[in-house]
Parts: sequence; structure tokens; C-alpha cells
Amino acid sequence: MKKVIIVEHVSIEVESNFYDFTFHLEKALGILMPSALQSLGAVPASMVYYLTTTNNESGLMLFNMLSQEDLVKKEHGRKIRQYQIGNPQIMYRMVENHAGTGLYMPIHLLVYESSDGKVIVEYDLPSSLCAQFNNARILSDSIMLENNLIKMIQTADGRGRGKSISDN
Repeated sequence: MKKVIIVEHVSIEVESNFYDFTFHLEKALGILMPSALQSLGAVPASMVYYLTTTNNESGLMLFNMLSQEDLVKKEHGRKIRQYQIGNPQIMYRMVENHAGTGLYMPIHLLVYESSDGKVIVEYDLPSSLCAQFNNARILSDSIMLENNLIKMIQTADGRGRGKSISDN
């Protein structure tokens, strides 16, 4: 089965430089510790307890970070990082409502420096990705995640919202 969905893509030019923005972004994120989950035996009830005690429902945490800098010499590499972020409690609830939401969570956030030195942040709106499931609870949770994401980007920028350069 194939289905066409409409995805809203956001691209924001932030005022901070790349390293300041990514430093403040990473500082704002909690860290999901896979070793701590393994030590719990990866039993779902234990994982939920661990995740509940390490993060509140309004916060976002870092699940993974990919950086081109890790692959090439820093002086020749492009400044670019992809973050996989989310909230374990909300994601667990979304997947319980519909397993298909697991394809879109955690959220992928891309931060890079353009050729003209501007810092760009890009992501797909979780609400547009999750609208296909026709589930009010999933849509509500996805809107909560994107609102938290927007606040986190604004906080990491330190100077406000940034300038939207593309909303489609």
C-alpha cells in the first residue's frame, strides 16, 4: 500500500554562529543513556520508569547526533549536524496509539552552515507527518513536540525566533 501525505518542512536562519547555536542546543537537551537502559535489562516497564525519572513530559532529549565533522578532517568538512530528538514518554504513547508513528519519531533536526556562512535549522513538522494517522491524541502529542522544538530552537539561538526563510 502507498499513501501520499503532505509534509510541512521548516527552514530557519538563526542569528547565532554554528558553534554557539549547537553548543546551546546540546546543553538544552537531556541525554538518553543507552547503557543505563541496558543495565535495566531493557524490560519495557523498567525503560518507562527510567525515562520517566530522567525527563519530564515537556522536555526534549537527545537520542542521537550525527556530524559530518566526525567523518572528515574538521578543516575540510562542512559544518553540519543532524540531531534525533524527542520525548520518550510522548513517543511511547504515540507508538502505543499507532505503531507507524515510530517511523517519524524521534524528530530529525538538521543544523548546518550555508556557503554564505549563515546557520540554518531544518526539520519536518511532526504534526504534518502524524496527520496521516487520523488520531486526535497522536496529533495533539505531535503538536506538543513541535512547540517544544520551536521553543528549544529559540532558546538555543539566544536572540529570539530567527528569520524564517522557507515554510514549504
